[in-house]
Amino acid sequence: MSVGRVRVHPLEPTGPLEDLLHGAVTLSLRTLLRTLWRVSCADVPTLGAGPSILAPNHRSFLDPIVVGSMLEERITFMMTAKYYDRPGLRRFFRMERCLVVETDGDNRRVLRDAKAVLDAGRHLCIFPEGAISPDGRLQPPQLGVAWLARRTGAPVFPIFLGGTREALPRGAWVPRFPRVTMRVGGPLSITEYAAGRAGDERFSHAVMTSIARLGRTPARR
Repeated sequence: MSVGRVRVHPLEPTGPLEDLLHGAVTLSLRTLLRTLWRVSCADVPTLGAGPSILAPNHRSFLDPIVVGSMLEERITFMMTAKYYDRPGLRRFFRMERCLVVETDGDNRRVLRDAKAVLDAGRHLCIFPEGAISPDGRLQPPQLGVAWLARRTGAPVFPIFLGGTREALPRGAWVPRFPRVTMRVGGPLSITEYAAGRAGDERFSHAVMTSIARLGRTPARR
């Protein structure tokens, strides 16, 4: 395995230095977001003990920075390998114990690791659209959020992020500085939906509909 493809399991304990760096980076990013993008948050919960799944829309590379910085709890993120393995960034992503979605292999492993994170009572962020929206509009959901919610019983918190695409569109390197917003919806439980693929699909669309309502934008099917 090459240096770029070294993976750190999300449940590997962090050391004191890693915890110190995480706190410093989070505080710095939170200050930057509030200063440059005047981030405003609505209905952000205290997640507390027990597992939870955070399900935001995905319009920009800024999205995980906003979610990770504006919540008090430490969040485990799922991300694609091509970004995780980038020189200069991979050390940070390993420190944050990010889950890696491989682009050239079987990703059942990452779902098992994500389940282990939730079984350990931690908080997991997954973008249900699977990738940054090409046009900024909500895309049809993938079923990973439903799969994990079904097997762990974790509540799902829909999150709408606004302004991030305008701040840093996909492919752009120079940011702009509109106001950024984050709105968090109430928790959704998959137990209200029948078991099986049809129930998982309905639940996934319910998550996207909740995101759409938070942002008052139409959800695609």
